[in-house]
Amino acid sequence: MAFTFEPMDEATAAHLRSGGGDSYGNTPERKLSDGTGVPCRRCMRMVGRDEPYLIAAWRSFSATHAYAETGPVFLHADPCTTEPLGRAELPAFLTSPDYILRGYDADERIVYGTGGVIKLEAIPDRIEELLGEPMVKAVHIRSSRNNCYHCKAVPATQPDLWSRTG
Repeated sequence: MAFTFEPMDEATAAHLRSGGGDSYGNTPERKLSDGTGVPCRRCMRMVGRDEPYLIAAWRSFSATHAYAETGPVFLHADPCTTEPLGRAELPAFLTSPDYILRGYDADERIVYGTGGVIKLEAIPDRIEELLGEPMVKAVHIRSSRNNCYHCKAVPATQPDLWSRTG
């Protein structure tokens, strides 16, 4: 099954960059990158050394409910763009040896039994497997060390199910 990786949407990124409140209503923190460990959720690349970035609380779901986790994310302080990725091409900011993958249904609820820590090189196959399950409509990729949200994978023919506003 063909799938695509979806980053933070541009409307949310623009809102945060203009000083708009994050998911908790706070102004994003502005920092300068030391060049290590700062994955931008918009362009899905690492923020380079001496580049400014923002830290904000973000809920990557369209509504609040028991499964709608909010957590810290990093974002280039200046506009950046995403580029389409092929099936075997992982987003550049996935640099750890493994990640948590979890399947979600159309109501943004975890599909139980889909979560697990997956080695980096096995991510494409696991996404394909999860998206092949009838209930799974999206797969979230999270840090296996800090549980931070990175991006989601959806079937290539499926439009973004969950419009995020904050």
